[in-house]
Amino acid sequence: MGAQRIPAVQAAVQIMKDEGVGIAFGCPGSALLPLYAAMERVGGIGHLSVRHEEGAVHMADGWARTTGKAGVAAVAAGPGAARLITGLHAARQDAVPLVCITGREASGPHGAAGPPRHEAYRPPDLVRLAGAVTKRAERIEDPARIPGAFREAFRIAREGRPGPVLIDVPADLAASEIICGPVPAIGTAGGGPAVATGDRFPESGAVLSPVTPPDGTDSGAGRVPAGWAVAELAEIFGARSAADTYVVSGLPETFPGAATAPHRHRIERRGGPPGWEVPAAIGVRTALDHRGERDAEVVVVIDGRGFPYMAEELAAAARYEVPFVVIMLGGPEVHDPFTDHLKLVEAYGCTGRDVLDPAELRSAVQWARKEAVSTRRPVLVEVRAERAAGACGGPAADPVQEFAHGT
Repeated sequence: MGAQRIPAVQAAVQIMKDEGVGIAFGCPGSALLPLYAAMERVGGIGHLSVRHEEGAVHMADGWARTTGKAGVAAVAAGPGAARLITGLHAARQDAVPLVCITGREASGPHGAAGPPRHEAYRPPDLVRLAGAVTKRAERIEDPARIPGAFREAFRIAREGRPGPVLIDVPADLAASEIICGPVPAIGTAGGGPAVATGDRFPESGAVLSPVTPPDGTDSGAGRVPAGWAVAELAEIFGARSAADTYVVSGLPETFPGAATAPHRHRIERRGGPPGWEVPAAIGVRTALDHRGERDAEVVVVIDGRGFPYMAEELAAAARYEVPFVVIMLGGPEVHDPFTDHLKLVEAYGCTGRDVLDPAELRSAVQWARKEAVSTRRPVLVEVRAERAAGACGGPAADPVQEFAHGT
C-alpha cells in the first residue's frame, strides 16, 4: 500500500497492533479521545478502564509478565497522572517491558490553560517525573514523530534489560494528519524528541524473576500473616490439574516451588508497592483470556495490610468480567476492626467469605474457585483464623508484628 494521509495516532495504534498489544489499560480522558478513535478504527485492541492510574500500570505489568510482550497503559495527563510513577518504578525494578502513553490536552511544554475555572491548573511534567524510573521518557512535539516514537518505545522496552518507556502525546498532535507510508524501520523516523533517559541496566533479566531493590532492602513485611495457611494452600492448588494456575503474590515463601511445579506459575514482586497484586492479577487474567486460556486459574495471595490500597480495581474486574480468587492472609493479630473486607468487596460487586476456623480453609477455597468461574468476577477468602501452638502439628502462632508501609 502506498502513502496515505491518516491521523498520526492511527499509525501509532497500527504499530501497537503489530507489536502484539491486545488491550490497553487506562483512565479515560478527553486528551485520549484521538487514541480511542484510532483504536476503534484499526480494531483488534481492547480497552479496560481502571479506577486509579497506578492500577493501570500494574495491570499492564501483569499482562506483560504473562504474554512476554510489552504491556500498554494509557492515561490522561490530569491531576492524578503522577500516580503512574509508583507503577513505573516497580516495573523498572522487576525488568518488565511496558509502554505508557499519556494524553495531554494541547501541545507545548505544559499544555493549554483550559477553561477559565481551570486556568490555574497545569498538568504535571510527566517526562521529567518519569525520566528517573523509565528507560526512556519522551514528549511528542511534531506529529510526524509519532510513528517512529512508538516503534522505538517498544524496541527500547524489550531490548537489553526490559523496562518501561513513557510517551507524552498532546491530543492536537495525535489527531493531526500525516503522510504515512509503510512503517519505517526502527530508528529511521525523523524529528528530535524531548527525551529524559534514566540509567540503563547493563545486563538482561527475566521478567518473571523477583528483584531485590538496588539498596538491598525488601519492602515486604518479612513474615507471612497466618503463615500456617501457606502450606495448606500449596497443597490445595498443587493438586494435579490439566489447567494452569498463576499465583500472584508479593509475600515471601508463598507456594514454595511454584515456579518449577507443573501447570503452576509464580508471579511475584518483593519490592512492590502495597496492593499491587489485585491489578496485576487483572492483567494476568485478561492476558490468559485474550489467548484463549479461559480454563487457567489466577490466584492472588496477599496480606490484609496491603489489600485495601488497590482494592478499588475489583470494581473494574467485576465490570469487565475478570475472575480470580483473592486469598487474604490476616489472623487476629493483624485484623483491622474498622474495616470489613467482605463488605468492601461486595460494594465493588464481588463476593467473599471469611475463615475463622482453620478447618474451614479448604472448603472456603473450593467455594471461591467455583464462585469465580460461575460469576466471572473476583472472589475473596479472608483468612482470619490462627492455629494455636502445636495444634494439629502446626507451628505456633506468630507474634504480633508492627507494620507500616513506606518506612
